[in-house]
Amino acid sequence: MKDIKAFIDITDISFYLFIATIIIGLILAFWVYKKAYKFAIEHCKIDCDKYFLYKFVNVDWSDPKKAVYEVTFYGRLLARNERRREVFLQLKKHLDRYKYTREIEHIDEELINYYNLYKQVCDE
Repeated sequence: MKDIKAFIDITDISFYLFIATIIIGLILAFWVYKKAYKFAIEHCKIDCDKYFLYKFVNVDWSDPKKAVYEVTFYGRLLARNERRREVFLQLKKHLDRYKYTREIEHIDEELINYYNLYKQVCDE
């Protein structure tokens, strides 16, 4: 019994390494998410504007009720600066007359003129 030695105390740092790995992983994941989000926003701003303008310009006027809703939807998405907002509000006043009626037989020339004006403003 005299040659049995006491246990040697070994320091165990695996718990601390585990916590450090989780913290570094979270920081890395947050950084990647932030970079991906920034890239997606910048990339989408250019492509989405082109897509919205394409959909706005190519509205099918054969179904006037659906066309009025599409013009309102895509026009609102395109109204990002002050000039576009002003013209869109004028256009929206004319669109609201048609949105809540049951059937639209004919769209007046004044609405088409405001639509064409807004198209020109968005193309600038």
